[in-house]
Amino acid sequence: MLRALRKAVQACMENVPVSRKPALRRSDDPGALLATDLPCVAGKEAVAAFVAAMETDGWRVREKGGWLLLDHAVPAPAWRWPDEYPGEWGCCMWLLKQHPGDDAPEDMIRSLVKAEEQGNDKVERLCAQWHALFAEKLRNQQPLPGGLAPYLAAAMKEEEA
Repeated sequence: MLRALRKAVQACMENVPVSRKPALRRSDDPGALLATDLPCVAGKEAVAAFVAAMETDGWRVREKGGWLLLDHAVPAPAWRWPDEYPGEWGCCMWLLKQHPGDDAPEDMIRSLVKAEEQGNDKVERLCAQWHALFAEKLRNQQPLPGGLAPYLAAAMKEEEA
């Protein structure tokens, strides 16, 4: 899921004159998907043009500590309910199926997309946290974020490939 967004940023960066290839990495900031050190390797006008192009494509861009933090809505992937529910991931999927809802908080999607790019272990760790959160929500008769199901299904599918 993050790979496609990363490719879009890379394609836009190709048009920016730089002194060296800029870094583009997963952001450590919970409010952004990606980060680039483009301001360190390109002129102010080139960076401003890059930011304008990114914002035109729906990206939210902010600068922090010499880095541009990039965030974008992650499109819901095509998916279906799995046949099996292994591990913590499966527990989360099962709970979402039993207690459907429409909510898909951006911060949760962002966390999942970043975890998916890092591998199955990270997805499982995140799902362990969510499993506890979902159980607490159910005990308090609060709705679950059922809109996360497509993202969870895609995260596991991509891991198996």
